[in-house]
Amino acid sequence: MQENYQDGAANTLVRRLDPRTKLALLGASFIMALLPQRPEVVALATLAVLAHLTAARAWREVLKVRWLLFALALFSLGTWSWLAQGPHHLWWRVSRESLAFGTANFLKLGTMMVAGLVLLATTPVEELFRGLVKLRVPYPGAFAFALALRWVPEIFATATRVTEAQEARGLVADEGGRWRRLRRYLPLLVPIFLLTLRRSQTMAWALEARGFQMTPTRTYLLEIRLAARDWAVLAGAATLLAVFAAIHLLGWDRIPGLRV
Repeated sequence: MQENYQDGAANTLVRRLDPRTKLALLGASFIMALLPQRPEVVALATLAVLAHLTAARAWREVLKVRWLLFALALFSLGTWSWLAQGPHHLWWRVSRESLAFGTANFLKLGTMMVAGLVLLATTPVEELFRGLVKLRVPYPGAFAFALALRWVPEIFATATRVTEAQEARGLVADEGGRWRRLRRYLPLLVPIFLLTLRRSQTMAWALEARGFQMTPTRTYLLEIRLAARDWAVLAGAATLLAVFAAIHLLGWDRIPGLRV
């Protein structure tokens, strides 16, 4: 994430926003995606998030998870089109209403995933941590969240090192069918898990040695403040959110005849 942030998103307006503004945009994106039922209305929230993604120059992050989005589309369309019911039958258990509901659910999940990717691609962990503290999130909770984001690349790096070490010892992981390759990778989970636990213990010792949580008074290297551009973006997000809330209260975002 950090590499892409430095490559593409460093000079964009989205990158220069206050982390609290980015968190507010993430929350607004989630609400706009979750409120409506009709896929046409959810698609409006999706377009807004895609515009945000384009402004952030973070399309590379979405391309990395394109197969996950494809699997999510198959799961949502298959599951919800089968479970939901409607009066306009198409075939088997699928109706026009249930198909629309499945499409809307895929758009909701995909929109929230892309909105989260934009936040991670344009916000360094230090800024995100400082923004959470400014929002009065308890310091241990904000620290744990930032540490978890830092930990994900470490876990992937550990998995890569273990795989390379086993391949140097003669493991052939990429030959054979899909299930045979999966069986070869399963034994690698044990050393990956043990190395991750060891690094977690080392981190705990380091925090304890530095007196973590010994005093409530803290100083911060990074100081953030809301600028005029942040207030303008927040005002635009609030306007969009109000439009979606009005559509929801008026019932224009419902799928008539849908039974879930």
